[in-house]
Amino acid sequence: MNKNVIHKLKESIFYKSLISTIIVSVVVPCISLAVDTLENPLKDEYSDFPKLLEAFLDIMLALGTPIVVFFFVYAGFMFVTSGGDTKKLETAKSAFFWTVVGASLVLGAKVILSILNSTITGITK
Repeated sequence: MNKNVIHKLKESIFYKSLISTIIVSVVVPCISLAVDTLENPLKDEYSDFPKLLEAFLDIMLALGTPIVVFFFVYAGFMFVTSGGDTKKLETAKSAFFWTVVGASLVLGAKVILSILNSTITGITK
C-alpha cells in the first residue's frame, strides 16, 4: 500500500475515535443525570435472580420436552432402519445416548437449580 493511503487511514481512524470519545463523554453523563431511579421492568414477580432463573427454566422445560420426545423417536427410527449395518447402528446408539444426556439435562434442570440455590443460600448464611 501507498504510504499516503496508510497515513490517511490512520488519520481517519484517529479522528473517528476522538469524535466518538467526545460524544460518549458528553452524552453518557447527561443520560445518567436525567434518570433518577431505575425501575425493575420485571416487577415483583421476578424480584431476584433465582425466581427469574426458575421462570426461564419453566419455559425451557416446556420447549425442551417435545424436542426430547422427537429425538427419542428419531433415535428409535435410526435403530429400526439400520438393517444390521454396524455403522448405522453405531450412529443410532450415539444419537440415543446423546438424547438421554439431553433429556436428563432438560428434565433435571429444576433439580440442578434447587441444588445450586440451596448451596448458595447455605454459603451466604
